[in-house]
Amino acid sequence: MRKLLWCVALVVLLVAASAVAAEKTWESQPGEFKGQTITVLITDPHSAVVESWKPEWEALTGAKVEMVVVPYASLYDKMMTDFITGTGAYDLICWPSTWAGDVMGGGWVLPLEDLMKEYGYPDWDDVVPAIKLIVSWGGKVYAFPYDGDCHMLYYRKDALENPDYRAKFKEKYGYEYNIPPKSWEEIMDIAEFFTGWDWDNDGETEYGIAFIAQRKTQAMWSYLDIAMQYAAQPGVAPFFDPDTMEPQVNNPGWVEAMDVIQKLTKFAPPGLLSYGYSELRQAFVSGNSAIALDWGDIGILEQSPEKYGSKVKGLLGYGPLPGSMKTYDFRAKQWIEGYNQVNFLNFGGWVFSISKFSKNPVPAYKFATYFTAPERSLLDVCGIHGYTGANPWRFSHFKNIDRWIEGGWGKDSVTKYLETIQTILSDPKAITDLRIPGAAEYYDYLDLYLAEVLSGTKAPKEACDAIYAEWVKITEAHGKEKQKALYRESLGLPAE
Repeated sequence: MRKLLWCVALVVLLVAASAVAAEKTWESQPGEFKGQTITVLITDPHSAVVESWKPEWEALTGAKVEMVVVPYASLYDKMMTDFITGTGAYDLICWPSTWAGDVMGGGWVLPLEDLMKEYGYPDWDDVVPAIKLIVSWGGKVYAFPYDGDCHMLYYRKDALENPDYRAKFKEKYGYEYNIPPKSWEEIMDIAEFFTGWDWDNDGETEYGIAFIAQRKTQAMWSYLDIAMQYAAQPGVAPFFDPDTMEPQVNNPGWVEAMDVIQKLTKFAPPGLLSYGYSELRQAFVSGNSAIALDWGDIGILEQSPEKYGSKVKGLLGYGPLPGSMKTYDFRAKQWIEGYNQVNFLNFGGWVFSISKFSKNPVPAYKFATYFTAPERSLLDVCGIHGYTGANPWRFSHFKNIDRWIEGGWGKDSVTKYLETIQTILSDPKAITDLRIPGAAEYYDYLDLYLAEVLSGTKAPKEACDAIYAEWVKITEAHGKEKQKALYRESLGLPAE
């Protein structure tokens, strides 16, 4: 009898230990959160990821996932209002990591280390270093990796690689351009050359270049693609002088970049100023331009003629951002002649964080780790789940070519696409985006005066001076010395 009781007790202990072990895994368990609800604040197209995994996770755990989907233009205000009021309306928030200074630095979201230690995390070593950086602040992890964002160059191979067009270009401009184009000087000539005629023989007039240009829709990153080349050296961020916190946005490099983007509007399709990110992508895959700048999203849309009306499947080439033939050294206060190319982690990537006011942090953690796990997140970035806004960010995302082919890609296209993105994200000298408190304010004024330059109502130097004045005010409002310390920290520089 005693032996029987001992065996029963052992079985009970083993079952209990098994239950505890199950609770401690990042993988969600059957019925684990029955009757609980988590709320996700998100914007399109990222809501597609939650929509893809929500039914499966709800059926497994018994929980409910509610989404609050807002336009990008109102996401920051919606999120910060909830933080400041302490309402706790959202458990999980999808936001761009360029707001890290306000969100992580403001202490509004939970550091994840304790949850990661208690429940584990799905293959942290699989996350590329650049993405580990953007989810961290002050040496702590505050967000879930989710999206590998960097701008890249897209070009029409049937235009730029056409030998007859190349010969005519050389006859007109006196040189052969590189494929992909290496400099903004080349881009200017190529854009002019391919504007105003039917170079793809579809019966319509085509143009040289397209980019995001609409106010309040991320147009500032189109400009920063150029400013990084004329105003930065690899690994040297050009936003502020880290010793004085003086804005650099009106130095000759920034002004030159503003002049370049204003000139490029002449070689863009009609309606450029109405191009937000969605409009740009749709227009480019519809076949109206020879060159475009974007994150990895155009590559996904390219593959789907049926769903997205793509007319360019298999016709696109990919490359890093073009460089420049000179760059302005803000420390020496002089131009440096010679080729300069800088990879820039625009936006940094979208991330998910748990609000510090969340009433359900554990189910929020489990849901986020569920859909960001290697095999699941691969489906969101490769096109199998369609256009989600998420781009590759795990080493494994770049290796599993078969899944990308299953998502509609040709082998040659996806190989070159992934090589381009991985090279950019792996560049140890790539410049991270502005991440200090007030980043959204700084960029809003940059966006405001850029819109006036693009519309032709303000000259480049005048716009840059106006941006400078506003950036000085924002810095003072946040505290100049505090901002300087945080800026230096964001650059990995020692405190003074």
